[in-house]
Amino acid sequence: MRNSRIVVGIAGTAIALVMVTTASAAYKTAKLSVTYGSGGTTRIVASSDGADDATARAAIIISNGTTLTTTAAPGTKVGTVNAQVSALALGGALLPLSGDILVAPPGAVPAASQTGCIGAVTPSTTYLLVLQAAGQTINLPAYIIPTDATEAALGSAQLVFCLAPPDIPVDKGGATFGAKFLSADMTFNGVFSPLANAVWMSLWTPWTPLTGVVNLPGTVAAPSIIGASAVSLKGKRVKGKVTLVGVLATAGSGFAGPVKIWGAAGKAALKPLKTVTASSKGVFKVTLPATAKQTSFQARYGTTRASISGADAASFCTDVFSSLPVPCSSVGVQITGANSKLVTVR
Repeated sequence: MRNSRIVVGIAGTAIALVMVTTASAAYKTAKLSVTYGSGGTTRIVASSDGADDATARAAIIISNGTTLTTTAAPGTKVGTVNAQVSALALGGALLPLSGDILVAPPGAVPAASQTGCIGAVTPSTTYLLVLQAAGQTINLPAYIIPTDATEAALGSAQLVFCLAPPDIPVDKGGATFGAKFLSADMTFNGVFSPLANAVWMSLWTPWTPLTGVVNLPGTVAAPSIIGASAVSLKGKRVKGKVTLVGVLATAGSGFAGPVKIWGAAGKAALKPLKTVTASSKGVFKVTLPATAKQTSFQARYGTTRASISGADAASFCTDVFSSLPVPCSSVGVQITGANSKLVTVR
């Protein structure tokens, strides 16, 4: 399974990597983070640094295996959004924006605007991010459309946004306030099914500064990888000493990481005993002295999040996403936590 291979390849090293950046790129900090919550919620956080060129287009490829629910009636609220822009017309002031995500009613998005963003493709659904700030409302469309042939291996559908250039006049197609996108934190309800192992990929294309011309060669990618962990544990007592062994894995392959051992005597509540680091193959071992009174044990791995940037991200994507036609600016990783079964050692 491709998702499993990707997660395993990164899980053991992502936490330890430090940010490395390359000086030659004008568009190098695009990031994507996707997480699943309770009640069918999916949180998608997309961001780029203010020092980067302005974003013209962001396409978020929805992970393979996702079930899309796009049957909500026009005008229905399907989520919320909090965003931040730098208002170049206001001296670069940072403006927070917030609002609802709605299924776009018929005619809410001008045909020319839609064509300018996604061409002749007919979207399966169009959403409106109704953003409000400083007494103004900005309706930002988001389209769910099929991926093309070069993207199909990553997912069959994508969520696409197009943004106006912030550094040309509004009457020439520039953004209101000279708004330069910095981040959007979106929570969708009941639209995307959760997955234990997922790879979401974002493709970001900047504007050429001060021209209103899209810089297609400047496009970068930023994946968000989700992997589910599993922890096994066995124990035995030899000459009074308790030996516990286990494996930390994701999608069936072991990886290195911190595992906390919990224990209890009799029917008492479990308490933390010690932390051990699993090897690169996921194997860990703990020996307790003969004086230890605990008879019940559990191994626990906590949810871990990490980000790789710069040269490390580019190298990773070259190795893993061999068909990706553009370099990666960052790689986001989340390995969800897990507990082993309770083990009794007499």
